[in-house]
Amino acid sequence: MNRFLIFITRSPFDSLNGQTALSFCEAAIDLGHQIEQVFFYHHGVLHANSDIQPGPGEKNMLQLWTQFTEQTKTPLNVCVTASAKRGVLSEDDANMFKRHSNIHKAFCPVGMADYFSALNSAAIGNDSSPICIQF
Repeated sequence: MNRFLIFITRSPFDSLNGQTALSFCEAAIDLGHQIEQVFFYHHGVLHANSDIQPGPGEKNMLQLWTQFTEQTKTPLNVCVTASAKRGVLSEDDANMFKRHSNIHKAFCPVGMADYFSALNSAAIGNDSSPICIQF
C-alpha cells in the first residue's frame, strides 16, 4: 500500500488538474492506497470557494470534492494565506476584513507549515515516505 499527499495548485476553471487529481485519488483508494490529505495552494484554493458557481456543462468541482471527503474522510486542506489573497476567506479572515466567509465547510483552512508538518510526520515511524503528487 502506498500513501499519497496530493498538492493542487491550479484553478478548477483554467485546467483539468482538479478533475485529474480527484480521479487519481478515487482510483488510488479503490486500489487500496491511502490519500493522507489533499492540499490546495495558489489558484487551487478556488476549489474551496463556496461562492463560485460553474457554468453550464462544467463539472462542479466543489460538489465533487465535498462528496469525496464525505465518503473517504480524506482531509481537504486549503492554504489560508493563498486563499485570502484570492478572496476565499476563512472565518477568522472574514471577521478581520468584515466580510463573509466563503471557504466551504468541507475544507479546512490551514497554513503552509501544516502541509510540510504532515509530510514530515507521515514519514516518521514508517518504512517509506508518502508519495507527493502535484496537480
